[in-house]
Amino acid sequence: MKVALTGGGTLGHVIPALSVYDEIRRLDPSVEAFFIGGIFDRERMVVERTGLCFLPISTGKLRRYFTPKNISDMLRVVKGYFQARRILAERRPDVLFSKGGFVSVPVVAAASSLGIRIVTHESDFSMGLANRLNARLSDVVCLSFPSDKVDGLRYVLTGNPVRRDVAALAGRHVEQERDLVLVLGGSQGASQINDLVYSGLERLCPRYSVVHQCGSHGDMTRIAVRYRQVEFIDEDLPDLMARARVVVSRAGANAIAEICTLGKCSLLVPLTHATRGDQVENAAALESRGACRVYRDGDDFVDLVVSLMEDDALNEGISKAAIAEGRGDAAGHIARIVLGVANGQRNTDRLAEPFTR
Repeated sequence: MKVALTGGGTLGHVIPALSVYDEIRRLDPSVEAFFIGGIFDRERMVVERTGLCFLPISTGKLRRYFTPKNISDMLRVVKGYFQARRILAERRPDVLFSKGGFVSVPVVAAASSLGIRIVTHESDFSMGLANRLNARLSDVVCLSFPSDKVDGLRYVLTGNPVRRDVAALAGRHVEQERDLVLVLGGSQGASQINDLVYSGLERLCPRYSVVHQCGSHGDMTRIAVRYRQVEFIDEDLPDLMARARVVVSRAGANAIAEICTLGKCSLLVPLTHATRGDQVENAAALESRGACRVYRDGDDFVDLVVSLMEDDALNEGISKAAIAEGRGDAAGHIARIVLGVANGQRNTDRLAEPFTR
């Protein structure tokens, strides 16, 4: 059996796709696979580190507003379509798994034109433009959040795949450090979160131990007692998350999935600008079920962190609600669906045990 994977534009699309690939290989070691992505060195590096063949195509962003760049980007998308079609025609996979992002659109369209079966996964509470286009051509669409669309046939609730090293810690006892606050701004950092931490350092430290992933735009001159600032946390992240009493994070779907998998009490700071509002929706959906607290403009950031650190009942309640929202085996669920669709099976209720909240 041969499986093609696609997705990209950010690592937030690539890394979950690789988690699904890990599970596909675990379920069927004989599977051949390759990844069609954009011309982004960082994404290529991450994919090739797994041993997967990475095949780049031309890409262009999909925007909801007019800009002259739309014309040149559309030409790149058309070029990418023909490049993807050539790759897929030559390699002829049994199924394409798409993790979304603007890179995936020409690949999904090319696969559809060749009659290749398609499984698409949406991470966020609501579909982005790319996946709205992809869903129309897909045999199965996997969703991370409950939706009226879920029918157990074409739309299936699976949860969001997390990395194996995070899933491996789910349900295991890891000694929590009652004074540890972990602050995450995504792989590139988040200026808003950085500023909130910097302005609150005198009140947070040395009362608490703060580990802060600041990204490439952090101010590394900031120093405080029991404060550690790093540009990026890699292999140590799952262990740090498990040990932290409170996690402060953006509200991206991948971050939320990891937080819930580990059952962490979290303060989410959703990105509100230069976005379609997906993080705001993600955070609101989680907060409505008592599984997080959300920072909004005008709130006292430090007061929120302190309340989550000091109020045992509040902290425990959020943690328990987060665990109820977690889906540590989502990657395996999706992998079984991908393999089933590749084998021509149409009833997804038989591909994997349905997931209901």
